[in-house]
Amino acid sequence: MTHTTSIVGNFFQKKVAIVTGGAQGIGFAVADRLCDLGAFVYILDKSIVKTNSERSLSIACDLTSEDSVISAFNAISMKSPKIDIVCANAGIVPEWATTESIDLASWNEAFAINSTGLMLTIKHSVPLFGTGSGAIVVTGSINSWKGDPNIAAYVASKHAALGIIRATAMDLGSKGIRVNGVGPGPIATDALLNRISNRRGITGLSATVTLENLAKATALHRIATVEDVVSTIIFLASDASAGITGQLIPVDCGVF
Repeated sequence: MTHTTSIVGNFFQKKVAIVTGGAQGIGFAVADRLCDLGAFVYILDKSIVKTNSERSLSIACDLTSEDSVISAFNAISMKSPKIDIVCANAGIVPEWATTESIDLASWNEAFAINSTGLMLTIKHSVPLFGTGSGAIVVTGSINSWKGDPNIAAYVASKHAALGIIRATAMDLGSKGIRVNGVGPGPIATDALLNRISNRRGITGLSATVTLENLAKATALHRIATVEDVVSTIIFLASDASAGITGQLIPVDCGVF
């Protein structure tokens, strides 16, 4: 945290940020860091959550419903006429499924949140940005450019997220709004540990062995941490990255 703070200085003082999927995991950590750096943060998630700071406010928002997104952003605009940062973090990982056993409802849900929900977040945030400045940071995945078996819906929806990043960066650049993303590799969040546990009947591997194998496959011989991802998001949200847009930066400790 000290290293990141030294890079961005006082940039986040009095800034206004929105974090989707901020109730847990990476989103929760991003919201906390932004508050620590002096920003006021609106946390959007499916239900109201207890926040850790007086500089944050939780708003219920269903990203699969445009009406819900409009309502949430209208509520924000009533309190903060101008925003500076959007961290579009919300996303889901469907259960494993082979190609021939893909469930259409599960497929549609992944796209509704990971792709359409992302598009709606960006669409309705644009009018709230001030003239000539703003940063949108999307939480993508290393699966935004690489494939993996048994999660075609997730891979496809995260490929779509990368397309949204590139297209909106070109469209919004003239407004001074930069759009970038982070591509985390496996992160040992509770969500990942639960998925590993649920897959043990298929893989035959414990969480410990699975994480060790994932670490051995990286250049740094470890998996990335939530802290690694949050620090990259903070960099992309700050003026330290003023010349960067339309990019998705991998945070995977070197997966090639």
